[in-house]
Amino acid sequence: MRSSSPFPGQTDNIFRDKFCKWPKLMRYLVFISLLPPAFLVAIVHADTVSFNEVLIPSIAASALNILLFFWGIVLKVKARKYWYRNYHIGKTMLVALLPVIASSYMLLEQHEPKTAANHLAPRSVQLSVN
Repeated sequence: MRSSSPFPGQTDNIFRDKFCKWPKLMRYLVFISLLPPAFLVAIVHADTVSFNEVLIPSIAASALNILLFFWGIVLKVKARKYWYRNYHIGKTMLVALLPVIASSYMLLEQHEPKTAANHLAPRSVQLSVN
């Protein structure tokens, strides 16, 4: 499928989009980019590693997803401008923001391990002798 042109007989093809390959590629990249943040959130909530150890990989995964989001915006604009069509990738762009939201949640929460050693409150026991 060649790019649509408003004038018949126009010979310059600015940018070809065969079989909607750009939105498909974006969808695949977004779904692949969901795996590392999901893994990081799972291991943090399972208390296998500390939050500080996964902070930098989490920020890197979020940066990748922000780039994918901006690429989606550029793709929507170019699709409208060059091919006179609308790619319905709004939901994919929303899914690309989910790891960013998850990373910000982990950053704001500052997850602490669930151990009894953190709760050092003084306790007293009363005994009665009959």
